[in-house]
Amino acid sequence: MAGKSSGSVIWKNILSNYPGAVLYGLLFNIMLMIDSIIAGLNLGAKGIAAVALGVPGYGVLAAVIYSLIHGSGLRMIWAKGHSDDRGALRAFNGGATLVGISGLVFAVLIFAFADSIILICGGDMVNTDIRNNAVLYLMFCSPIVFLTALGMLLQEVMNVLGYQTARAALGAINVGVNLTVSILCVVFLPADMKLAGLGIGTSAGGLAEFISGIVILRVMKVHLGYRPLIPRPYEIAETVRCGFPAAADYFAENVLMGIQNNLILAGFPGDTMILPTAEVVCNITYFASGTIKGAAIATEPLFGVFYAERDVKSIRKVWQQGWVIGMFMSVFWAVLFYVSLPALSALCGMEMSQDISRGMFLCMIFTPVMHTVYMFTLYYEATRRFTLSMAFAIIPDSCLYALMMAFLIPIIGKDGIWLAITGNQVIGLIILVPLVLFIAAKTGRREDRMLLLPEEFYTGADLLEFEIPGDKADVSADLKRLEEPMQSVLSDKEQADALLRYAAELVSEMCKTSKHIHIKLRAEGEKTELFIRSLGRRFNMPEYTMAHGDNESVSYSYVYKMNIVCITLTGRCLVKTD
Repeated sequence: MAGKSSGSVIWKNILSNYPGAVLYGLLFNIMLMIDSIIAGLNLGAKGIAAVALGVPGYGVLAAVIYSLIHGSGLRMIWAKGHSDDRGALRAFNGGATLVGISGLVFAVLIFAFADSIILICGGDMVNTDIRNNAVLYLMFCSPIVFLTALGMLLQEVMNVLGYQTARAALGAINVGVNLTVSILCVVFLPADMKLAGLGIGTSAGGLAEFISGIVILRVMKVHLGYRPLIPRPYEIAETVRCGFPAAADYFAENVLMGIQNNLILAGFPGDTMILPTAEVVCNITYFASGTIKGAAIATEPLFGVFYAERDVKSIRKVWQQGWVIGMFMSVFWAVLFYVSLPALSALCGMEMSQDISRGMFLCMIFTPVMHTVYMFTLYYEATRRFTLSMAFAIIPDSCLYALMMAFLIPIIGKDGIWLAITGNQVIGLIILVPLVLFIAAKTGRREDRMLLLPEEFYTGADLLEFEIPGDKADVSADLKRLEEPMQSVLSDKEQADALLRYAAELVSEMCKTSKHIHIKLRAEGEKTELFIRSLGRRFNMPEYTMAHGDNESVSYSYVYKMNIVCITLTGRCLVKTD
């Protein structure tokens, strides 16, 4: 092994994408909570309660669609990680077809069965006025399931390419249009239609997000080339299987909003302020969780890329660096949100009370654990450990959350609500980490126990790694140092010289648009792969000049702000043996 590892590339990639990932996570959660905020500011506690009853109705079905979106995104990342642009395009086209059809069907179902959905979410335990407003709100929200699905699919494309800031911009457009249209509707519509106005605003935000996404991608010269494609059955199953673990967190949150409403209303009968108070604490906690997810969001595509390349060392680096960044920032965000609590509480439509203050304090002290759970969820998802990813997504936020609330409310009252909201992450981690270690003990790889990578990851051999800093004007000296280790591991000197010449040509072009170039040579059986990665803008790929016949191929892809070139050599004994 020669040269340095890919640590600098990974560190800079995570840091460059972290601000956009945090902004995206925050705006995504604001999109979910903005109607409750507007309702609280303009309609008071009754408006908050009506929205709280309506949000789970479309949120559950939207989570199912999000699983299709996220699964398509992961399939695109895996394909691009191995420089398979054709496979990535097929994943996008098939995903777009699934998302469009599902969105239309679910929107019709929500509109047709709005009254029944509200009753399931606790509508039978509130007065008739609140229930009717909740039904009206849900009916006018129904188009959002289709419109937001299309916009989020475009966001997923931006995520794959590494355009996190553009992805966050779409969220900002959604929030801005939603806010503007909702306020106008609440001001000008008659009293019995104001909740319908919030639904209209939500749908308008989704439409603006979709249109803006098309415009932004065209400005960025990203040509999607959509063609109607009905995925094969195994592709549909793979898309759902890939995407549902991460979407399960969103799915569980919406299911539990309905369960939470029933538990809170039943646990505090006659307390008219308990549901609005709990909704405000939950809303602010969701804001915080969006920012805390930032490190995990920024690292997941890298997990997928390096998984496709079977690069154990880089996967380990991503986990270590992403976890450190996330732990530090989760404490920062928790303190910031708690200090800003008076303003946030007022923003949600209620003055800060002792219950809100105590609730937020108990929620925020568990945020570092929340970050760790998110990291495990997205890591196992990106590396195809879907059962474990599902466990980390659902056990804390579904099973434990509902059980803790049902158990603690009769014993400690309102504190049981606050402890259940984020304390479930602690209990979940206590249960799940020993489970992972038990599974890992069977692999016999103590250094990678928590990674749980499949056995085939260890069947090949990493021949060399080399890193060229991107701040150098002349990289010829670095390439000269690469010559000796390349020749020392390849048995064919002519082949080694040809690889070096082509690598020099690639690196020279990459240096014009990129920073930090990482070169890795890997062998497995009769196949040898040379990966050349660079962090930065897309570069002009030189023509392949080695021309040794059908036993060699070169592929190029751009994913998550990385240029990736893969040169594959097969059919000959290319690696020296002792």
